[in-house]
Amino acid sequence: MKNIIKGLICLALFLTGCGKDNGGDTPPVPEPDVNTLLVTQKVLTNSYLGNGPQWGGYDIVNAWTGNATLSEQDWNTLFKRVSFMRPSLIRIMVSQGWNYMNGEVYSPEKSDPVLGKILSYCQEKGITVQLGEWGHVGGSGIDATWVDHATDFLSYLVKEKGFTCIKYYTIVNEPNGDWSSTVGSYPLWKNIIQQFYRKMNEKQLTDKVRIMGPDVAIWSIAETSWVVNTRNELAEEVKAFDIHAYPNNDDVHTTSFLQLLKAYKAASNLDAPIIMGELGFKYSATSSLGKANASRIKADPFAADDSQMHVYDAFYGIDMADATIQVMLAGFGGVTYWDLDDAMYNDDGSSSSTKLKRWGFWNILGSEKFHNPDDEKIRPWFYTTSLLCRYFPSGSTIYDVTLPNPVKSGLRAIAGMRNGKVTIAIVNSSTNDYLFNLGMENGALLQGIKTYKYQSQQGAHFIGTVDADGFASPVDAGETIDLSGGKLREINLPAQSFMLLTNME
Repeated sequence: MKNIIKGLICLALFLTGCGKDNGGDTPPVPEPDVNTLLVTQKVLTNSYLGNGPQWGGYDIVNAWTGNATLSEQDWNTLFKRVSFMRPSLIRIMVSQGWNYMNGEVYSPEKSDPVLGKILSYCQEKGITVQLGEWGHVGGSGIDATWVDHATDFLSYLVKEKGFTCIKYYTIVNEPNGDWSSTVGSYPLWKNIIQQFYRKMNEKQLTDKVRIMGPDVAIWSIAETSWVVNTRNELAEEVKAFDIHAYPNNDDVHTTSFLQLLKAYKAASNLDAPIIMGELGFKYSATSSLGKANASRIKADPFAADDSQMHVYDAFYGIDMADATIQVMLAGFGGVTYWDLDDAMYNDDGSSSSTKLKRWGFWNILGSEKFHNPDDEKIRPWFYTTSLLCRYFPSGSTIYDVTLPNPVKSGLRAIAGMRNGKVTIAIVNSSTNDYLFNLGMENGALLQGIKTYKYQSQQGAHFIGTVDADGFASPVDAGETIDLSGGKLREINLPAQSFMLLTNME
């Protein structure tokens, strides 16, 4: 028993060492091998909020199927799959027309069949929800009745329905864009935030839900001004920050994306969390991948122009893992992926269009509406991202990882620890196979390690074990990896592959 306890203490304190040896002196930390990927003691995020998908929507289900909600079978499938992901963070967006107004009549109960079902699940599972409004009402001004109804709806969900899982609220999606209801006007958005906050305060919501912003879409450093202005001018109202990013593969496979993320982290209030509120890829239109995407959209009668058809390809799982790890390396507090399910949104929000925003892990209405039962199957990128949700839970401490020298292009890694358990995620997005050592600063004896491996192949094919439900399964389970006293573990990471080591449940 004493040895077991000692081992657990060593694991829990692996980043600060296991104490002193029998002689009373702290063992020296050996010089790391130049070909070592080393988990360091450097803390990037003290209490990670977690990773998860954008969920919600399904606002057109009634028009498509004649039913107010999804079938019980579809809900059960969704809940089973999301339960494997075990997300700690989910983003849900609403609007008055879809969620709480019937014409001119305020009717919050209209959201119970769909939104209520999702929020009940989140409440039960302890998932933090970022709720928000797609846009404001009032054009270049602000409709005071909308502010009143929107905050009433938030109160209905949090206080009347008891959905205390709603912790954050964003007001106006991507307000810096010309597609947004604010048409890129920061002064208008600022005014909306201030009016919304005052109304939340009147309704005693500000001690229950924190406003998150500015929710801007970023492609360069230019939009840091929105973050800086939010920090300096809305400190009372905005208590958490978020941005959206849809990088291309060139940015992610080099250092450009990581450096851009660090600039936004630095521009925010460093005492408050900053979230990647939407994360996806948009490959350059002139690249081979961009052209292939456009060609597939054209060939698919149910694909909207705003679709990422490479969600069907195994390499997308590598790209999204690479991007996620870089967000974590930049010190962000969480990631929400765009998005869970094709069936959530169509191209124009009308009840007639069947042009789907294809960005999801599946299309849950493949059979009922879109003449393709196979489209309900899990797509490859679920493998890597589900593991990054499941094994970097809320409350994790995120640690930096130093890479082998000389630089191995496309190689990145991140580590997390919670309750004495550790996760290490490594991705190789390059076309080269890499052989290197894994080490841990001050070391630890890691027991009960599960190892997951995923390697992209042609099309939707990948090398990686899955269970009967299509969920990722470890290639090894219950292994002991000794990284104590400077010991190293050799890692062979092929091109276009992902590896995750964990002893979390």
